[in-house]
Amino acid sequence: MLQGKNLVLRAVERDDLKRLHELERDIELTMLGNGRWEPVSLAALEKEWHKHLDDDDRAQFVIEIDGKVVGDIGLYRQNRRHGTTQFGMGIYDREYVGKGYGREALKLLLDWAFHVQNWRKISLETFNVNERAIRMYRACGFTEEGRLKQHAYFEGAYVDLVIIGLLRSEWEALRVREGGG
Repeated sequence: MLQGKNLVLRAVERDDLKRLHELERDIELTMLGNGRWEPVSLAALEKEWHKHLDDDDRAQFVIEIDGKVVGDIGLYRQNRRHGTTQFGMGIYDREYVGKGYGREALKLLLDWAFHVQNWRKISLETFNVNERAIRMYRACGFTEEGRLKQHAYFEGAYVDLVIIGLLRSEWEALRVREGGG
């Protein structure tokens, strides 16, 4: 469990799946998070969770605030040889969106990923229309590494896929500048 000032990141447990299933009903927030939405039964979500229990290729956490699961965050597509991994995250409870919880959750994940798990680089792909998230990623030190023009279809239009990344050395330099390093 990773403890922040206002939230906790902890492993996804079977009991969390019902809440995560409920949160994914917000189609707009889900689409911004992973670019797709289709109805998924709770049984299918449980089956997927069981399938990945022993995966070495991912580390998944729920984001919990005041005992309430509001989203998830994690690492996937891990490559130990290269020292690289990708991350994904989403706060899907509208009551908690835009209040700094995403930034806090991401900083907790980055500290753990770089200093405990020894990752060298973390990256993410997101849509250019996900402006709030891109601002947060930049505030956490990420920079744009590339852009695939009109690569994805979102809400009736083709949008760019933005590739962002952060090296451990960049994260450490940012933490020193912020006085947290």
